[in-house]
Amino acid sequence: MQEAESKLVRDSFSSVMPYLAYPQELRSLIERTLGESESVEAFIEGLKQSISEKVDTTRKTDGQIFLNELRRRLPK
Repeated sequence: MQEAESKLVRDSFSSVMPYLAYPQELRSLIERTLGESESVEAFIEGLKQSISEKVDTTRKTDGQIFLNELRRRLPK
């Protein structure tokens, strides 16, 4: 993944962090998924898959808050 894309992901996370119940857990998931992804699209799909496997709805909501912000910031 390009450095600009990684920065976009991290900036998006930073902007929603105050609204998350489990920010450190989501940060770990984001960093792990970033390392495995070659593009933003692959990152989003990988993160969506990981989030869907969560049982706790609060953790799923944290992931959705982040993904919504990331999608909003992506160039059209």
